[in-house]
Amino acid sequence: MSSSCWTNFEPELHITASSRFLRKARKLKEPQASMLRAALRRFAADPGDPLLRTQKLKGELDAYWAFSVEDDLRVLFRWNGDEAFLVNLGSHDQVY
Repeated sequence: MSSSCWTNFEPELHITASSRFLRKARKLKEPQASMLRAALRRFAADPGDPLLRTQKLKGELDAYWAFSVEDDLRVLFRWNGDEAFLVNLGSHDQVY
């Protein structure tokens, strides 16, 4: 196998979620529930997708990152090596 076969290889992103995140996700009503599923698929494919507006947080939350599902629904997560650990889900005021 030539080395060029590996040029497009990207390790698979592993995603796990806290019980807090899962509880909040299960409570979402449509259309937010569908929007969350779509955002999670997009995140799994490319965490840096511009539509997600993924950002590193600062201050007390500097160990965390966040991405947007919609205008006021955000996912708070942290990186554990190659794994994204979803910590919280909610509005700007609830998450930050």
